[in-house]
Amino acid sequence: MQTPSFPSRIDPWQLATEGGRLEGALALAALPRLATELHRTEGVADVALVAGIDPRGVRFIKGTVRTGIELVCQRCLGSLQLVLDTTVSLGLVHSEAEADRLPEDYEPLLVPEGVISVAELVEDELLLALPPIPRHADERDCEANGYRAPDRVEQDQPFAALASLLRDSSRSH
Repeated sequence: MQTPSFPSRIDPWQLATEGGRLEGALALAALPRLATELHRTEGVADVALVAGIDPRGVRFIKGTVRTGIELVCQRCLGSLQLVLDTTVSLGLVHSEAEADRLPEDYEPLLVPEGVISVAELVEDELLLALPPIPRHADERDCEANGYRAPDRVEQDQPFAALASLLRDSSRSH
């Protein structure tokens, strides 16, 4: 569900030329690629973006995307609540060659011409903000879900026998 003033599609080049703003909320359930990563899809992503042209002539989209999500902890398989607060700093480019010349403070947004989906733009930023392996920061949270850390016993070292053979062979020479 989107706020009424929040367009579903934009022409980023025109938005940058006009110094436009995008503010509103997108339902997490309306972001299908993100939804497949989530344990639950309730909630919204709050979006606050501005577009413009910087002093170097780079057309940009900057701002923030914030949301609370629920993932599955990969250690205990319990619920993991995370807040994603991502900063967006995109430089508009027509080609990959232009992307290579983009100043370092921008990530390239390849838009040859025409309109783009705001939901896909927001979804891309949230997907990039996800942890590669979601898990509780504190193992005690995992223990509350029944996870028990493996005992830290000294394991056999598989190459220990080879090391002793090397020592024995060097003594015999």
